[in-house]
Amino acid sequence: MPLLHRRPKGAKGCLGRRGEPAGPTPEGTRSDNNGGVTTGQAPLTPGGAGQRQHILDTALSLMAQRGVDGTSMRDLAAATGLNVASLYHYFPSKHDLLVAVLAERGFLDDVDITQPTPGERDARTLLSDLLNELLASMLEVEDFIRLMLGEVMRGDETALGVGHELINSTQESLERWIAEDHPELNRGPGAPALARMLRAMLIGVFFEHVAGVLGAETDAASAFRSRAEEVAAILYPD
Repeated sequence: MPLLHRRPKGAKGCLGRRGEPAGPTPEGTRSDNNGGVTTGQAPLTPGGAGQRQHILDTALSLMAQRGVDGTSMRDLAAATGLNVASLYHYFPSKHDLLVAVLAERGFLDDVDITQPTPGERDARTLLSDLLNELLASMLEVEDFIRLMLGEVMRGDETALGVGHELINSTQESLERWIAEDHPELNRGPGAPALARMLRAMLIGVFFEHVAGVLGAETDAASAFRSRAEEVAAILYPD
């Protein structure tokens, strides 16, 4: 499910908040004394998929440090040791580059929402577990979400465009999940309205976490679990 993703097992984050170290520097680059990324002497992986991956790795580091708007294709070309024309061969626009970066981080992966075997979990527990899983997956990539939120707040057109695509896809995934797997919730205003409510709840709870006003729980994971259980109890009252 876009926006609310499941990172592949064993994947490690490489993005830090802007101005902080972003993890291992991609092959072919080195960090300067000011935390920037400059071209190093390591040879680039020869063309094709290896070259594309090298560009994405470098773009991840640059965007983590400078933001989306502050990362130009010319800067990326210099950091990768390529020319701008070569970058446009792989990514025709900055929008395409950002989409590829999001896909690299797992943001465009679908969450595998499957029904449990009969009797394994009741409907309330199933919904609670699902919402908690989605919130937890957002927590895994918190730094990158913070970066994207910052770029959207600054009005970066590329981030805004991709953000709309992610929100729309998340809405569609939630609607499909409700209509197909939980038809008992598809009443009154219907699946679209409930999907909007769940989507707003997920984003709102995460915003509260970012703002530090989530609640009295000792950690975000516990608070996320509590919020998920509350919503499930509202939709499936005793």
